[in-house]
Amino acid sequence: MSFQVRDSDIESDDSSSSKTRVSSSSDITLKRMSPSERTPLITTKALPSADEDVSATKARRNHAAHKIVLLLVAILILATFGDQISEAPLTRIYESIICYRYYENADPSKIRMGRDTVGPGAIGGVDELYCKVNGVQSQLSTIRGTQQFLDGIPSLVLAFPLGWAADRFGRKPMLTIGIISFVFRACWMQFICWFWQAFDIRWTWASSLHGLVSGSSACISALFFVLISDVVAQEERSSVFLRVGASNMISNFTMPPLAALLMRYNPWIPALLGTFLTTTSLFLVALLPETLDWRHPHSTPSSSHPPSPTSENALPPPPDPSPVNTIASLNYPVRLFHGLRSATQVLWTDWRIPALISTYLLHMLLGVLAIQTLLLYISKRYLYTLSQATLVLTTRSLINFVFLFLLLPAVAKLLTVRYGLSAQRKDLYLARGSLVLTAVGWTMIGLAPTVPAVFVAIIISSLGYGWPLLLRSFLASLVPTHYLARVFSIISVVDSVGLMVGAPLMAGLFNKGLDIGGMGIGLPFYVLGAACAVTTGVVFVVGLRKGEERGSESDGEEDDALR
Repeated sequence: MSFQVRDSDIESDDSSSSKTRVSSSSDITLKRMSPSERTPLITTKALPSADEDVSATKARRNHAAHKIVLLLVAILILATFGDQISEAPLTRIYESIICYRYYENADPSKIRMGRDTVGPGAIGGVDELYCKVNGVQSQLSTIRGTQQFLDGIPSLVLAFPLGWAADRFGRKPMLTIGIISFVFRACWMQFICWFWQAFDIRWTWASSLHGLVSGSSACISALFFVLISDVVAQEERSSVFLRVGASNMISNFTMPPLAALLMRYNPWIPALLGTFLTTTSLFLVALLPETLDWRHPHSTPSSSHPPSPTSENALPPPPDPSPVNTIASLNYPVRLFHGLRSATQVLWTDWRIPALISTYLLHMLLGVLAIQTLLLYISKRYLYTLSQATLVLTTRSLINFVFLFLLLPAVAKLLTVRYGLSAQRKDLYLARGSLVLTAVGWTMIGLAPTVPAVFVAIIISSLGYGWPLLLRSFLASLVPTHYLARVFSIISVVDSVGLMVGAPLMAGLFNKGLDIGGMGIGLPFYVLGAACAVTTGVVFVVGLRKGEERGSESDGEEDDALR
């Protein structure tokens, strides 16, 4: 099956079929118009109605959109498989290098093989059991923590310019460049580890420079959602977002066990396999069509459907730089200010947009840092081994997958079909309910006295896992297409800020909870529950304005009719 779909393909099919119809009809007409006194002076022929043409074009367009979404899901799965299967092995390789160098000075008797015989990454040079000492683990934590911090800097600095580039030059080039940069990042880290005797392990930090062209993982993740928003109709957008999010989670409960199995032989096997999988996703990216203006390539105002406050025409398209522009005669700081103001004007036309973007400060805090803290929390409070605690979290990932892929889309369809809610109102209501469950679930985790109780609390918190995807879909309905990549890039900036600020915050709260003891050990989750409650309040304040739902539906009809 070929996923490469272009507008020219559809147009050529239409034109060829049209020519065939005209040719055949001409032959019939010539035969019927042979000289005879019975031949009517005026002949009539039934032509396809405008509604039939619109319906056929809409069906072809939706079919093509489904192919593009499936292709995006395949790219996402390959890329996340590559990332997940290589994460633990690469950490083990780091640990092995640090451990070998540590015992060269601390206790050479622990070294099994000399530098001339030990393999790449110092694997097998020292038994892994001896690498769990504080001296090794503290260095490993510093290396990984610094890497995470450095990876976040490009998102803060370049996410917005890269979002502008995606709106200006297209989505496909930016996605291609981004994935290539991730391949080079992985190759650089593995190169340093392979030749560990010639390079200090801290040279791996230079891999963060890949963000100078891609903006790091947060920007690439935002770009995936932009691509989906380009091709999927509004009424289906939230369900597609949820299923894509569920597909992204497949790697969370399939790749770690596979990586652990392969690491028994050599951690380099899954590490190199991860790089290969990420590289393979580039071949699928080559099949993607450009999706900028995909649903409405000929965007013109419609007299029958005046623009609504949330339509594409609510804001002008981004200005095209021109040498005759009067701003060009100003000095650079003034030009920079005017360019930034023009590019971010979408944020100031509707207060709901920055309000909803601010909620993503909590996104990475719940998605990454809270899970890492939860692993230590379960191990410490309930005296579980880390492997047992990891099994509990793997079960959580499976629950999230089932909920996002099956249950939540079914609820969304029920609200739309049976209760007649618009796509916007459905997304908003589901996001509110999800945040309520998230706040209750994380608070219950801190209060849970036993493992069964914390497991129930984890399930409740998992039921709210889809709120960032639902809010992203709702935001996409408020933002004009030409500003969508920039808004999603700003979300990635907020994600990075939340991650960089939240990491020391969660560590400090966990250490404080350990000092308090007893129920106080759940302090990080009490704070998370309170933060979720504040975020829930923000989303409840945001609402739909009078006439917006009707305007959104009209815009959707215009898009589908391909004006």
